[in-house]
Amino acid sequence: MNIKAVGYKLIGNNIIAASVWFGLVLIALMNAYNSHAINNLIIFRQSHFHLANQTNLYLEYVNEYWDHFYYSPTFGVLVAPFSFLPLGVSVFAWGLFDAGVLYFAIRQIPISAQKQNFIILLSANEMMNSASNMQSNGIMAATIILSFIFILQQKEARSTAMMLLGFFIKLYSITGLAFFFFSIHKKRFVTSFILIFILLLLSPLLVTTPTFLFQSYRDWFQALSLKSNFDITVSMYHNMVDITLQGMVKRVFNLPNLNKWIFIIPGLIIFGSQYLYFKHYNNIIYRLYILCSVLLFIIVFNTGTESPTYILGVPAICLWYVLQEKSKWNNIIFITSIFFSSFSYSDIFTPWLRTQVMMPYALKVLGCFIIWLVIAVQIHTRQFLRLNLTEKSF
Repeated sequence: MNIKAVGYKLIGNNIIAASVWFGLVLIALMNAYNSHAINNLIIFRQSHFHLANQTNLYLEYVNEYWDHFYYSPTFGVLVAPFSFLPLGVSVFAWGLFDAGVLYFAIRQIPISAQKQNFIILLSANEMMNSASNMQSNGIMAATIILSFIFILQQKEARSTAMMLLGFFIKLYSITGLAFFFFSIHKKRFVTSFILIFILLLLSPLLVTTPTFLFQSYRDWFQALSLKSNFDITVSMYHNMVDITLQGMVKRVFNLPNLNKWIFIIPGLIIFGSQYLYFKHYNNIIYRLYILCSVLLFIIVFNTGTESPTYILGVPAICLWYVLQEKSKWNNIIFITSIFFSSFSYSDIFTPWLRTQVMMPYALKVLGCFIIWLVIAVQIHTRQFLRLNLTEKSF
Protein backbone atom coordinates (compact mmCIF):
# COMPACT_ATOMS: atom_id res chain seq x y z
CA MET A 1 0.00 0.00 0.00
CA ASN A 2 1.28 3.44 -0.95
CA ILE A 3 0.83 5.47 2.25
CA LYS A 4 1.39 8.74 0.41
CA ALA A 5 -1.35 7.88 -2.10
CA VAL A 6 -3.76 7.02 0.71
CA GLY A 7 -2.95 10.34 2.36
CA TYR A 8 -3.68 12.25 -0.84
CA LYS A 9 -6.99 10.39 -1.16
CA LEU A 10 -7.99 11.25 2.39
CA ILE A 11 -7.27 14.96 2.16
CA GLY A 12 -8.72 15.15 -1.34
CA ASN A 13 -12.18 13.90 -0.32
CA ASN A 14 -14.55 16.41 1.28
CA ILE A 15 -16.97 13.68 2.38
CA ILE A 16 -14.25 11.81 4.27
CA ALA A 17 -13.15 15.01 6.02
CA ALA A 18 -16.71 15.86 7.05
CA SER A 19 -17.36 12.28 8.17
CA VAL A 20 -14.29 12.22 10.39
CA TRP A 21 -15.07 15.67 11.85
CA PHE A 22 -18.73 15.06 12.68
CA GLY A 23 -18.26 11.36 13.41
CA LEU A 24 -15.76 12.04 16.19
CA VAL A 25 -18.00 14.79 17.55
CA LEU A 26 -20.97 12.40 17.66
CA ILE A 27 -18.87 9.83 19.53
CA ALA A 28 -17.86 12.50 22.05
CA LEU A 29 -21.45 13.66 22.50
CA MET A 30 -22.75 10.11 23.03
CA ASN A 31 -20.06 9.47 25.62
CA ALA A 32 -20.82 12.76 27.37
CA TYR A 33 -24.55 12.07 27.44
CA ASN A 34 -24.19 8.45 28.62
CA SER A 35 -21.74 9.45 31.38
CA HIS A 36 -23.82 12.50 32.39
CA ALA A 37 -20.85 14.77 31.63
CA ILE A 38 -23.11 17.56 30.38
CA ASN A 39 -22.77 20.02 33.24
CA ASN A 40 -21.59 22.87 30.97
CA LEU A 41 -24.64 22.52 28.75
CA ILE A 42 -26.93 22.58 31.78
CA ILE A 43 -25.25 25.83 32.89
CA PHE A 44 -25.86 27.28 29.44
CA ARG A 45 -29.50 26.19 29.33
CA GLN A 46 -30.33 27.43 32.81
CA SER A 47 -28.84 30.86 32.14
CA HIS A 48 -31.85 31.72 30.00
CA PHE A 49 -34.32 30.85 32.76
CA HIS A 50 -32.29 32.71 35.40
CA LEU A 51 -32.28 35.75 33.13
CA ALA A 52 -36.01 35.56 32.44
CA ASN A 53 -36.82 34.96 36.13
CA GLN A 54 -34.48 37.76 37.22
CA THR A 55 -32.35 35.58 39.47
CA ASN A 56 -28.62 36.30 39.71
CA LEU A 57 -26.93 34.50 36.82
CA TYR A 58 -23.58 34.25 38.60
CA LEU A 59 -24.50 32.61 41.91
CA GLU A 60 -24.02 28.93 42.70
CA TYR A 61 -27.06 26.79 41.99
CA VAL A 62 -26.05 23.51 43.56
CA ASN A 63 -29.44 21.90 42.90
CA GLU A 64 -29.06 22.55 39.17
CA TYR A 65 -25.33 22.22 38.38
CA TRP A 66 -21.86 22.57 39.82
CA ASP A 67 -19.47 25.41 38.94
CA HIS A 68 -20.56 28.90 37.86
CA PHE A 69 -21.92 30.68 34.81
CA TYR A 70 -19.30 33.07 33.37
CA TYR A 71 -20.85 34.28 30.12
CA SER A 72 -22.65 37.57 29.52
CA PRO A 73 -26.37 38.20 30.11
CA THR A 74 -26.68 38.37 26.31
CA PHE A 75 -25.64 34.73 26.11
CA GLY A 76 -28.78 33.89 28.09
CA VAL A 77 -30.79 35.17 25.11
CA LEU A 78 -28.60 33.57 22.45
CA VAL A 79 -28.84 30.13 24.05
CA ALA A 80 -32.65 30.23 24.35
CA PRO A 81 -33.34 27.82 21.42
CA PHE A 82 -31.31 25.14 23.16
CA SER A 83 -32.86 25.84 26.58
CA PHE A 84 -36.35 24.79 25.49
CA LEU A 85 -35.31 21.55 23.78
CA PRO A 86 -35.48 18.28 25.72
CA LEU A 87 -32.13 17.80 27.48
CA GLY A 88 -31.08 14.77 25.43
CA VAL A 89 -31.89 16.52 22.16
CA SER A 90 -30.10 19.71 23.21
CA VAL A 91 -26.89 17.76 23.93
CA PHE A 92 -26.61 16.74 20.30
CA ALA A 93 -28.09 19.96 18.90
CA TRP A 94 -25.59 22.09 20.82
CA GLY A 95 -22.57 19.87 20.13
CA LEU A 96 -23.28 19.60 16.40
CA PHE A 97 -23.99 23.32 16.13
CA ASP A 98 -20.71 24.13 17.89
CA ALA A 99 -18.78 21.83 15.53
CA GLY A 100 -20.85 22.81 12.50
CA VAL A 101 -20.19 26.54 12.64
CA LEU A 102 -16.45 25.96 12.91
CA TYR A 103 -16.57 23.48 10.03
CA PHE A 104 -18.41 26.11 7.99
CA ALA A 105 -15.85 28.78 8.96
CA ILE A 106 -12.90 26.62 7.90
CA ARG A 107 -14.63 26.01 4.57
CA GLN A 108 -14.72 29.78 3.99
CA ILE A 109 -10.94 30.26 4.31
CA PRO A 110 -9.65 31.24 0.83
CA ILE A 111 -7.52 28.16 0.24
CA SER A 112 -8.11 25.00 -1.77
CA ALA A 113 -10.56 22.32 -0.59
CA GLN A 114 -7.60 19.98 -0.18
CA LYS A 115 -5.95 22.36 2.27
CA GLN A 116 -9.25 22.86 4.09
CA ASN A 117 -9.61 19.09 4.43
CA PHE A 118 -6.11 18.86 5.86
CA ILE A 119 -7.02 21.42 8.54
CA ILE A 120 -10.32 19.66 9.30
CA LEU A 121 -8.76 16.20 9.60
CA LEU A 122 -5.86 17.33 11.78
CA SER A 123 -8.14 19.45 13.99
CA ALA A 124 -10.82 16.78 14.45
CA ASN A 125 -9.14 15.42 17.59
CA GLU A 126 -9.33 18.83 19.29
CA MET A 127 -12.92 19.34 18.13
CA MET A 128 -13.78 15.99 19.72
CA ASN A 129 -12.06 17.10 22.93
CA SER A 130 -14.04 20.34 23.02
CA ALA A 131 -17.33 18.55 22.25
CA SER A 132 -16.78 16.01 25.02
CA ASN A 133 -16.72 18.90 27.49
CA MET A 134 -19.89 20.49 26.02
CA GLN A 135 -17.96 23.69 25.44
CA SER A 136 -18.57 26.69 23.17
CA ASN A 137 -15.02 26.86 21.81
CA GLY A 138 -15.96 25.80 18.29
CA ILE A 139 -18.31 28.78 18.14
CA MET A 140 -15.58 31.06 19.49
CA ALA A 141 -13.06 29.93 16.86
CA ALA A 142 -15.71 30.32 14.17
CA THR A 143 -16.63 33.89 15.18
CA ILE A 144 -12.99 34.97 14.89
CA ILE A 145 -12.39 33.21 11.57
CA LEU A 146 -15.66 34.48 10.08
CA SER A 147 -14.93 38.00 11.29
CA PHE A 148 -11.72 37.76 9.25
CA ILE A 149 -13.46 36.23 6.22
CA PHE A 150 -16.16 38.91 6.09
CA ILE A 151 -13.50 41.63 6.19
CA LEU A 152 -11.91 40.03 3.12
CA GLN A 153 -15.34 40.07 1.46
CA GLN A 154 -15.86 43.75 2.40
CA LYS A 155 -18.88 42.81 4.55
CA GLU A 156 -18.02 44.91 7.59
CA ALA A 157 -21.41 44.59 9.29
CA ARG A 158 -21.21 40.80 9.23
CA SER A 159 -17.61 40.92 10.40
CA THR A 160 -18.42 43.05 13.44
CA ALA A 161 -21.53 40.93 14.14
CA MET A 162 -19.40 37.79 14.31
CA MET A 163 -16.80 39.44 16.50
CA LEU A 164 -19.37 40.85 18.93
CA LEU A 165 -21.39 37.66 19.12
CA GLY A 166 -18.18 36.00 20.26
CA PHE A 167 -17.40 38.87 22.63
CA PHE A 168 -20.71 38.46 24.43
CA ILE A 169 -19.89 34.80 24.96
CA LYS A 170 -16.20 35.09 25.86
CA LEU A 171 -14.43 38.44 25.90
CA TYR A 172 -11.38 37.35 23.94
CA SER A 173 -13.29 37.31 20.66
CA ILE A 174 -12.73 41.08 20.63
CA THR A 175 -9.28 40.20 19.23
CA GLY A 176 -11.15 40.26 15.91
CA LEU A 177 -10.52 44.01 16.02
CA ALA A 178 -7.04 43.07 14.78
CA PHE A 179 -8.62 42.67 11.33
CA PHE A 180 -9.89 46.26 11.30
CA PHE A 181 -6.70 47.34 9.51
CA PHE A 182 -7.63 45.15 6.54
CA SER A 183 -11.03 46.83 6.14
CA ILE A 184 -11.50 49.01 3.09
CA HIS A 185 -14.64 50.61 4.56
CA LYS A 186 -13.42 51.64 8.00
CA LYS A 187 -16.25 54.08 8.70
CA ARG A 188 -18.75 51.33 7.92
CA PHE A 189 -16.83 49.02 10.23
CA VAL A 190 -16.93 51.49 13.13
CA THR A 191 -20.60 52.34 12.60
CA SER A 192 -21.57 48.68 12.41
CA PHE A 193 -19.52 47.90 15.49
CA ILE A 194 -21.28 50.57 17.57
CA LEU A 195 -24.80 49.70 16.42
CA ILE A 196 -24.42 45.94 16.79
CA PHE A 197 -22.71 46.33 20.17
CA ILE A 198 -25.68 48.35 21.46
CA LEU A 199 -28.15 45.87 19.97
CA LEU A 200 -26.49 42.85 21.60
CA LEU A 201 -25.88 44.70 24.86
CA LEU A 202 -29.59 45.46 25.19
CA SER A 203 -30.96 42.22 23.68
CA PRO A 204 -31.66 40.66 27.12
CA LEU A 205 -34.40 43.30 27.51
CA LEU A 206 -36.47 40.94 25.39
CA VAL A 207 -36.92 38.81 28.50
CA THR A 208 -35.89 40.94 31.49
CA THR A 209 -35.96 44.49 32.92
CA PRO A 210 -33.43 47.33 32.53
CA THR A 211 -32.66 47.36 36.26
CA PHE A 212 -31.93 43.65 36.40
CA LEU A 213 -29.89 43.82 33.18
CA PHE A 214 -27.70 46.62 34.50
CA GLN A 215 -27.06 44.68 37.70
CA SER A 216 -26.33 41.52 35.70
CA TYR A 217 -23.58 43.24 33.74
CA ARG A 218 -22.01 44.42 36.98
CA ASP A 219 -22.24 40.87 38.34
CA TRP A 220 -20.70 39.52 35.13
CA PHE A 221 -17.56 41.64 35.33
CA GLN A 222 -17.18 40.83 39.02
CA ALA A 223 -17.50 37.11 38.27
CA LEU A 224 -14.90 37.34 35.50
CA SER A 225 -12.49 39.15 37.83
CA LEU A 226 -12.89 36.49 40.50
CA LYS A 227 -12.46 33.71 37.93
CA SER A 228 -9.27 35.27 36.54
CA ASN A 229 -7.76 35.53 40.01
CA PHE A 230 -8.85 31.98 40.81
CA ASP A 231 -7.35 30.55 37.61
CA ILE A 232 -4.01 32.25 38.30
CA THR A 233 -4.00 31.11 41.95
CA VAL A 234 -4.80 27.46 41.31
CA SER A 235 -2.85 27.04 38.06
CA MET A 236 0.18 25.69 39.90
CA TYR A 237 -1.93 22.91 41.39
CA HIS A 238 -4.62 22.25 38.78
CA ASN A 239 -3.45 20.75 35.50
CA MET A 240 -6.50 21.77 33.49
CA VAL A 241 -6.35 25.57 33.80
CA ASP A 242 -3.89 28.24 32.62
CA ILE A 243 -2.42 25.99 29.91
CA THR A 244 -0.49 28.98 28.58
CA LEU A 245 3.07 30.21 28.24
CA GLN A 246 2.82 31.73 31.70
CA GLY A 247 1.36 28.51 33.13
CA MET A 248 4.12 26.41 31.58
CA VAL A 249 6.94 28.62 32.90
CA LYS A 250 5.37 28.81 36.36
CA ARG A 251 5.13 25.01 36.61
CA VAL A 252 8.43 24.09 34.99
CA PHE A 253 10.44 26.52 37.14
CA ASN A 254 8.16 26.39 40.22
CA LEU A 255 7.38 30.12 40.21
CA PRO A 256 3.79 30.32 41.52
CA ASN A 257 3.77 34.12 41.92
CA LEU A 258 5.05 34.98 38.46
CA ASN A 259 3.21 38.01 37.09
CA LYS A 260 1.27 37.35 33.87
CA TRP A 261 2.16 40.78 32.47
CA ILE A 262 5.80 39.68 32.16
CA PHE A 263 4.52 37.58 29.27
CA ILE A 264 1.55 39.56 27.98
CA ILE A 265 3.35 42.89 27.46
CA PRO A 266 6.20 41.45 25.32
CA GLY A 267 3.57 39.35 23.53
CA LEU A 268 1.55 42.44 22.66
CA ILE A 269 4.68 44.25 21.45
CA ILE A 270 5.66 41.35 19.19
CA PHE A 271 2.10 40.98 17.94
CA GLY A 272 1.71 44.71 17.28
CA SER A 273 5.03 44.88 15.43
CA GLN A 274 3.60 42.55 12.77
CA TYR A 275 1.41 45.42 11.56
CA LEU A 276 4.34 47.60 10.50
CA TYR A 277 4.21 46.45 6.88
CA PHE A 278 1.44 48.72 5.63
CA LYS A 279 2.15 48.26 1.94
CA HIS A 280 1.55 44.51 2.27
CA TYR A 281 -1.87 44.74 3.91
CA ASN A 282 -3.49 43.47 0.69
CA ASN A 283 -1.25 40.40 0.52
CA ILE A 284 -3.49 37.38 1.23
CA ILE A 285 -0.69 35.28 2.75
CA TYR A 286 0.19 38.13 5.10
CA ARG A 287 -3.46 38.42 6.11
CA LEU A 288 -3.73 34.68 6.73
CA TYR A 289 -0.58 34.83 8.86
CA ILE A 290 -2.26 37.53 10.98
CA LEU A 291 -5.36 35.32 11.36
CA CYS A 292 -3.14 32.48 12.61
CA SER A 293 -1.29 34.85 14.93
CA VAL A 294 -4.54 36.13 16.48
CA LEU A 295 -5.87 32.63 17.16
CA LEU A 296 -2.55 31.48 18.62
CA PHE A 297 -2.15 34.63 20.73
CA ILE A 298 -5.38 33.77 22.56
CA ILE A 299 -4.06 30.32 23.40
CA VAL A 300 -0.55 31.35 24.39
CA PHE A 301 -1.35 34.37 26.59
CA ASN A 302 -4.93 34.03 27.90
CA THR A 303 -4.78 32.69 31.48
CA GLY A 304 -8.27 31.21 31.07
CA THR A 305 -7.01 28.75 28.43
CA GLU A 306 -8.00 25.14 29.11
CA SER A 307 -7.40 22.01 27.05
CA PRO A 308 -10.73 22.32 25.11
CA THR A 309 -9.76 25.90 24.14
CA TYR A 310 -7.08 24.48 21.84
CA ILE A 311 -9.64 24.06 19.07
CA LEU A 312 -8.72 27.71 18.39
CA GLY A 313 -4.99 27.00 18.14
CA VAL A 314 -4.74 23.71 16.27
CA PRO A 315 -6.53 24.91 13.07
CA ALA A 316 -4.16 27.90 13.10
CA ILE A 317 -1.14 25.58 13.24
CA CYS A 318 -2.53 23.57 10.34
CA LEU A 319 -3.36 26.70 8.34
CA TRP A 320 0.19 27.96 8.84
CA TYR A 321 1.56 24.66 7.56
CA VAL A 322 -0.52 24.49 4.37
CA LEU A 323 0.76 27.95 3.45
CA GLN A 324 4.41 26.88 3.67
CA GLU A 325 6.92 25.73 1.10
CA LYS A 326 7.41 22.12 2.02
CA SER A 327 10.84 21.54 3.52
CA LYS A 328 12.46 19.32 6.11
CA TRP A 329 12.49 22.08 8.73
CA ASN A 330 8.89 23.12 8.15
CA ASN A 331 7.84 19.48 8.46
CA ILE A 332 9.77 19.09 11.73
CA ILE A 333 8.30 22.31 13.15
CA PHE A 334 4.77 21.27 12.20
CA ILE A 335 5.00 17.69 13.50
CA THR A 336 6.53 18.88 16.78
CA SER A 337 3.91 21.58 17.21
CA ILE A 338 0.90 19.40 16.38
CA PHE A 339 2.21 16.72 18.74
CA PHE A 340 2.37 19.09 21.70
CA SER A 341 -0.79 21.06 20.94
CA SER A 342 -3.15 18.27 19.98
CA PHE A 343 -1.94 14.78 20.71
CA SER A 344 0.18 15.12 23.86
CA TYR A 345 -2.95 15.01 26.07
CA SER A 346 -4.63 12.23 24.09
CA ASP A 347 -4.72 8.48 24.62
CA ILE A 348 -2.34 7.94 21.68
CA PHE A 349 0.59 8.18 24.09
CA THR A 350 1.18 6.47 27.42
CA PRO A 351 -0.74 7.59 30.53
CA TRP A 352 2.60 8.22 32.25
CA LEU A 353 3.71 10.72 29.58
CA ARG A 354 0.34 12.42 29.67
CA THR A 355 -0.16 12.60 33.43
CA GLN A 356 3.42 12.94 34.67
CA VAL A 357 5.03 15.16 32.04
CA MET A 358 2.67 16.90 29.63
CA MET A 359 -0.19 17.91 31.91
CA PRO A 360 1.69 18.86 35.11
CA TYR A 361 3.95 21.25 33.16
CA ALA A 362 1.33 22.61 30.71
CA LEU A 363 3.49 21.53 27.77
CA LYS A 364 0.45 21.50 25.49
CA VAL A 365 1.07 25.22 24.91
CA LEU A 366 4.54 24.66 23.49
CA GLY A 367 3.37 23.85 19.96
CA CYS A 368 1.16 26.95 19.69
CA PHE A 369 3.95 29.13 21.08
CA ILE A 370 6.49 27.76 18.59
CA ILE A 371 4.25 28.49 15.60
CA TRP A 372 3.29 31.92 16.94
CA LEU A 373 6.98 32.85 17.15
CA VAL A 374 7.73 31.37 13.73
CA ILE A 375 4.93 33.44 12.18
CA ALA A 376 6.32 36.62 13.79
CA VAL A 377 9.78 35.87 12.38
CA GLN A 378 8.37 35.05 8.92
CA ILE A 379 6.40 38.29 8.82
CA HIS A 380 9.42 40.38 9.82
CA THR A 381 11.57 38.64 7.21
CA ARG A 382 8.83 39.12 4.54
CA GLN A 383 8.73 35.39 3.97
CA PHE A 384 5.08 35.67 2.91
CA LEU A 385 6.20 37.45 -0.29
CA ARG A 386 7.69 34.20 -1.57
CA LEU A 387 4.46 32.24 -1.19
CA ASN A 388 1.22 32.00 -3.13
CA LEU A 389 -1.99 30.03 -2.66
CA THR A 390 -1.69 28.17 -5.97
CA GLU A 391 1.37 26.17 -4.94
CA LYS A 392 0.98 22.45 -4.32
CA SER A 393 0.61 21.85 -0.64
CA PHE A 394 1.57 18.26 -0.12
